[in-house]
Order: sequence, then structure tokens, then C-alpha cells
Amino acid sequence: MTNRTKTLLWWLLIGGLVVFISVLHYRTSTVKWQFHLLYMQAYFIPILMAAFQFGIKGGVGTALAVTLIYFPHIMLQWGGFVETNLVRFLQLLLFNIIGYLTGVKAQKEREEKVRYQRTARELEESLALLQEQREKLAEMEDQLHQADRLAIIGELAASLAHEIRNPLGSIRGTVEILRDELPVKGHLREFYDILIQETERLSAVVENYLQFGRKQTNQISRIEVGELIRNVAQLLSYRAKKTKVNLTLESPQEPIFIHTNPTDLRQVLVNLVLNGLQATGPQGKVTIRWRKIPGYNANPGQPEAQRVPPLLEICVCDNGKGIPPEQLEHIFKPFYTTKLTGTGLGLAIVNRLVKKHNWQIRVESQAGKGTEFILTFPLKEG
Repeated sequence: MTNRTKTLLWWLLIGGLVVFISVLHYRTSTVKWQFHLLYMQAYFIPILMAAFQFGIKGGVGTALAVTLIYFPHIMLQWGGFVETNLVRFLQLLLFNIIGYLTGVKAQKEREEKVRYQRTARELEESLALLQEQREKLAEMEDQLHQADRLAIIGELAASLAHEIRNPLGSIRGTVEILRDELPVKGHLREFYDILIQETERLSAVVENYLQFGRKQTNQISRIEVGELIRNVAQLLSYRAKKTKVNLTLESPQEPIFIHTNPTDLRQVLVNLVLNGLQATGPQGKVTIRWRKIPGYNANPGQPEAQRVPPLLEICVCDNGKGIPPEQLEHIFKPFYTTKLTGTGLGLAIVNRLVKKHNWQIRVESQAGKGTEFILTFPLKEG
């Protein structure tokens, strides 16, 4: 029921009571003064109802209506005792006083109620804001702990660079020499191959930690995107062939030039392609495609300031098993991995470099169909 409907029903009830009591007055003989005295007091009921429900306007308005309706009845009895008529006039005055005072009281209580409700809402909003700030502080605290942890790992990685990487190179070179001295089909050759593979994997783990903890320089140069991507594909072609994954390129007809840090872009693409190779099983496929998206004016009727610049889009796609939705929000966090032999730093390095250069990256994945990592770079006109 709407407020307007409720208001109408209240006025109908109050008006009906006033009319009903007035009819009793006019239809009852003036000789029966006891009944008239009772009816006179009954007028307080609709007056008080109107005052409590509608405040000063309701109380005074109803009292005035009663005065106008009852005044002719007094005039019809003007021949009675002076004292009796004076009491009736005083009663009418009392109706208006009671209607006004009760209306003032009811209106103040209503205003207090509204003020309390407003204060309660403000307190609820303040509590919600405090809760949100508390969650943000907790999140910032977690980020500070994470930053401290990453700083420690960076220092450890720097100190491990000379302690582990160089001996690993020596071990791998020694094992390769020993393997070459053995017969081609010797049984021990398989164990040497395993040792070399594990040495390479350990070197890759150390290199990931070094890349994540190392301070990056921002050396910008003009490069041709296709040439850099082809170099990355050539670098990882042996890994793709070894895992029986088809690594393909889809390039535009015209070359695309950009100004960026080639080392950082190469590192991003290497990590994305490696991630795709690991997510794709034998006979799978990883594709790198890139294209230029022309600029356009977002609001044709607006000045050129509203123009969206052209973009370079690089997509690294695989047809692996895909990433479950509940894992998508965590894949760029450091040390988060679902692989048994992963470090959880590959995509974290990608995310850091993307933020460093103000690039954009988004992930589209469907279970059983594969995953797409889409990088976008703003280009200058011309």
C-alpha cells in the first residue's frame, strides 16, 4: 500500500468519525444533555487521531472542522443557560488548543524519529566504510608482506646467481663431454640425457628468480614487431619440437614498428609462449598472431581529442585444457602455480613488465578449448 493510499484512508476514517458524531448531535434532542456531553467529548477522538497522524496541520484542521460543524448546534440552543453555552464555546476553544498542542508534540516526535533513522543510516554507512577501509588496510598489509618477501627473494636471487648458475653450466658441459665419449646407443647415455635435462630445468628456475628480482632498465628503441616475434619463435622452436607441439605464427601483410623496450617485450612473449607449451599436450598447437587495430574517433561529433589511438595486438593462443574460472584471478600472483615443477613466477614477471610499460593484458579461457593471452600496445599515428 502506497503512502498516498494510507493518507487517504486515514482522512476518510477521521472525517467519517467527525461526521458520525455530528449526526448524533443534530439527531439527538437537546433535552438529553447527558448524551450531548458524551458526544462533545467524543470529538477528541478524531482530533487526537489527526494530530498524531498528521501533526499540527491535522490536529488544528480537524479541530477547526469540528468547530464549524458544531457551532450551528450551539446557536440552535442559544436559548439555554448562559453558563452552559459558555462551556460549549470553551469546549470548542479547547478542541483547537488540544489539536495544536498534540500536533506539535506528534510532529516533534516524528522529526526525532526521522533524525534517528537518518543517524542510524549514517552510522551504517560509516560502519560499511570502516569495514571497507579495514579490508583495504588488510590488503595493503598483505601487499607489504608480499613486497618484503619479494625483496628478500630478489636479494637471495642476486646472491645465488654466481653461486649456482656458473656451477650448473660447468656440470652441464662436463656431462655433455662424458656423454659424447660414450657409444651412441649405450644404456648410460639415457641417464646422461636426464641429467642434462634436469640441469637445464634447474637453470631455468634460477633464471626465473633472477628475472623477477632484478631491477629492470627501460631502454626504448624502435623495433619491428614481426622480427622480434620470429626470433622468439625460433628460440623456442626446439622446446616445441621436443614436446611435440606445433608452434605457428600468423602475421599481417605489412610490418608494424613500435617504440618500446625489446628486452622486456621479448621476456613477456617468451614466458607466455612457454606457458602455452606447458599447457598444451602432445600434438597440440600454440599460435602467435599480431595485428594493427586502426585508430578511430569514439565520438564522431566531438573534437579529435576524443580519438582512440591505433593499437598493436599480440595474441598467444593455445588449444590446451584451459584455465578454470576460479584460478583466473590468481594466475598473475607470484608463486601461484598449478604445475608440479613450476615456480609460479613466469606470469608474475609478465604482469610486472606489462604494468611497468602501461600495456594491457587480458586472458580469455574456456575449459577444454584453450587459452588466449592478448597484449595490446598503444601506437602513435604515422
